Amino acid sequence: MSAFHQIFVRTESSDAEAIRDIGLAADVELLLDDDLGNAMLHRAIAEHWVVEVETSHDYEDDFGIPFSMYSIIITIRDLEGNKRREESAAHSIFDNLASGGKCAALLVFDQQKLLATVG
Repeated sequence: MSAFHQIFVRTESSDAEAIRDIGLAADVELLLDDDLGNAMLHRAIAEHWVVEVETSHDYEDDFGIPFSMYSIIITIRDLEGNKRREESAAHSIFDNLASGGKCAALLVFDQQKLLATVG
């Protein structure tokens, strides 16, 4: 199983507003890709990476990280496996979300390492 950078988001905004805000933070147009039952998957490809947004998840708290408190998950994957570039893209999206002040968020690598928090 591959390890990716992920941002877990908690917001009072509607799912549609959150998707729009995440798209703006990532500078991409997130398009509905698939209906996952209760969660909707939105996806965009930008430069060398893919950003995927799910509006719900069932991750449990682990490694001292309170995943269950954050309903939206953003996964950033570099298309060529370049982890430095992937981390840079993840930090950029995270910082843009943080500057918007509309959400609380966690930046995590491999669902094991907490890299940053806001809110």
